[in-house]
Amino acid sequence: MIGSKARFSRSIDSQFRHLGTDAEYRSLSGSTQTIRVIARRPEDLYQLGEGRIHAENPLLEFRVSEIAQPHIGDQICLQEQYYRIEREPQLDQHHLIWSVESLPESG
Repeated sequence: MIGSKARFSRSIDSQFRHLGTDAEYRSLSGSTQTIRVIARRPEDLYQLGEGRIHAENPLLEFRVSEIAQPHIGDQICLQEQYYRIEREPQLDQHHLIWSVESLPESG
C-alpha cells in the first residue's frame, strides 16, 4: 500500500511532467542541470506620477527531487531567457516543490 506522501509526490511528478517546461538550472558554482519548471507570472501595477508601470516577474516552481538546495544568485534558463533567483527560495508545505522569485537577466 502506498502512503499519502508517496501518492502526493506522484501527483506532483505528473503535474510537472504535463504542465512543466524543460529549463537549465545553473548554480553559482557553474554546474548545470536540466529540470522541469512551472512558471507563474503574477502581475503588479505600480503608480508612477499619473502613469502606471506594469511589472511581470515570474515565480518559478521546480521539484526538490531535482534541486535539493537552490540559492540566491543561481540562474534558470527558460525558453532562452535567463532568470536570476532574487529572494530566499521557499518550500511548499509538503517539502516537494521550491518556489523562487526571479528577475530576468539582461544581455
